[in-house]
Amino acid sequence: MANIRMENDKDMVLEADLADLQIIIDEAINNFDHYKDEIAVIYEKMPKFDYKYFCFYAYSTYRLLEAAMQFDTSDVGHFRLEAPDEFYYAFYGMIATMHTQGIC
Repeated sequence: MANIRMENDKDMVLEADLADLQIIIDEAINNFDHYKDEIAVIYEKMPKFDYKYFCFYAYSTYRLLEAAMQFDTSDVGHFRLEAPDEFYYAFYGMIATMHTQGIC
């Protein structure tokens, strides 16, 4: 499972890898109606940021990651995702599939 750490009082870091994608997929599919708007925004905006530079917090698209990875940003207001490049592309592929197929 992903590692969540604090670099300082205000910088939460989520370290994820490809294995964490299954947890995110399960959360999204099991609660698709809850995340469908978030999925739509990620689908639309993430390619504009070359995938790996997408800011989940800027677009309020962090709830899926919070729930799946079991962390809470309410005390710090944001987080930074650190993952291998492959994670971002696979994550986007998962999002694109759910968005275009409307999996529920």
